[in-house]
Amino acid sequence: MIDTIAQFFGVIIGYIYTLIPNFGAAIVIFAVLFKLVTFPLNQKQLQSSKKMQELNPEMKRIQQKYKNDKEKQNQAMMEFMQKHKINPMAGCLPLLVQLPILYGIFRLLRDTGSFLGDTINTFLLPSLQFLDLSIAPSKFQGDMVQQVIFYSLPIISGLTTYLYQKTAITDPSQKMMLYAMPAMFVFFSFQFPAGLIVYWITNNLLTMGQHQLVVRMDEENRSETKVEPAAGNKQKRSPKVKKGAKGER
Repeated sequence: MIDTIAQFFGVIIGYIYTLIPNFGAAIVIFAVLFKLVTFPLNQKQLQSSKKMQELNPEMKRIQQKYKNDKEKQNQAMMEFMQKHKINPMAGCLPLLVQLPILYGIFRLLRDTGSFLGDTINTFLLPSLQFLDLSIAPSKFQGDMVQQVIFYSLPIISGLTTYLYQKTAITDPSQKMMLYAMPAMFVFFSFQFPAGLIVYWITNNLLTMGQHQLVVRMDEENRSETKVEPAAGNKQKRSPKVKKGAKGER
């Protein structure tokens, strides 16, 4: 199954490479393409997370009200979420979708000869043989500059994962994931091929950009909703002003 996914990704990345003969750029473009494919799913998840943030004060009041009765607290929270159509696990859904992609890229980069062929050069700068993206940071042995870059990638991976999780996780009971997930990615990234880390960082940055888009669209919708009643109130008040002026005469 994973080999089939890796083979499929190899075809896509190979085609991108024929258009832009740089392996790092091909991985970034590949990440953008998959973000476009999963855009509706991520959009729904981000909207759900934002809704949970807005309703978080009410959820805290429920928790405080039934703090001595966990059974009633859970029941009240469940009813509250059903009423407002909230899925507390929505933040984890995009990550579950990403797992087969991550496994596929991991397999592809572990055996580039089988899935990409010999025509693709996996170096970020092929002419200088600089930064082989098929190598994991923990396995690299070379000059200091490349070593610093290799070791920086897992840290950037953890940082962007933390920032992404901060927007996705709104349930207080899942707060531990906010710190556990980035720490896990930093630890495992040292064993991952550098190209996979580049993919994950790109995906996180794109998701954060999509989150900002959702926030901006929501603010615009709210401002439009506020303007319409205000205009209606003005029209209703104007006849009263005229009547007062007529009475004074």
